[in-house]
Amino acid sequence: MSDAHDLDRRSQRTRKAIFEAFTRLVFTHRYSAIRTSDLIEEAGVGRSTFYEHFRNKDDVMVWAVDPIFEPLAEAGAGRASLPHLHFVLDHLWERRALARVMFEPPLGPKLQRKLASMIELRLGADRGDSVPAALLATAAAASQLAMLRLWLTGEVACEPAILAGQLSEKRA
Repeated sequence: MSDAHDLDRRSQRTRKAIFEAFTRLVFTHRYSAIRTSDLIEEAGVGRSTFYEHFRNKDDVMVWAVDPIFEPLAEAGAGRASLPHLHFVLDHLWERRALARVMFEPPLGPKLQRKLASMIELRLGADRGDSVPAALLATAAAASQLAMLRLWLTGEVACEPAILAGQLSEKRA
């Protein structure tokens, strides 16, 4: 029991070191310029240790967006918290140059699948609806990320509160 607990704590420390290194690099370098080897060096972990947890820097990004995607997933499932959505939108706007990276291939489709799976978990299978939860979740994720992309790139301007309200509207 102790060995498993120590392994879990060691795994958490490793992931934390990788996340903190990723955060430092992402705020000091262009995302496209960051190499996985840079991330490994910055985190101070061994190459094989890194690859036990992640395949590459994109996997780290997909894992790191959980706190940002939580309010979006809640909204996609029809349980939005407008204050949380507004907070996330403010956060993304302040870091919009980095946030735009979320929409570029190959990262964009990975993040859309991640958000869709988070929404699907919240929708649950026992909804009494004939439309598959996966279909609704994927549509909601695509819609949310499309709105975010348009807003963050400046193609469509609106106040964060208006966007939060739109993101929280129940679809289907």
